[in-house]
Amino acid sequence: MRNGKPLPEIKARVVILIDDGLAMGSTMRASIMICRKRKAKKIVVAVPVAGKGVNADMEQLADEVVVLEMPEPFYADAYREWHDVSDEEALEILKKWKR
Repeated sequence: MRNGKPLPEIKARVVILIDDGLAMGSTMRASIMICRKRKAKKIVVAVPVAGKGVNADMEQLADEVVVLEMPEPFYADAYREWHDVSDEEALEILKKWKR
């Protein structure tokens, strides 16, 4: 989705990683690892909803974690309405914001 563009320089910068929620946290773990490898100054994870177990994992990996809700038990259906965003839809959104 980056159209061949390199990742921006993050060395010595604060990076805020945002997701719509953390069920398993696999993508967030990978993102944190990339930021660590690229020597980010500080890594903040910010999500509206997460399970307590994955939140505890993120607190070990990131410098700061902000979670608005941790329902128990946690289910991935935390939203009233949900649909997966296609790559095409995501690219259109990014184009709109780039302008």
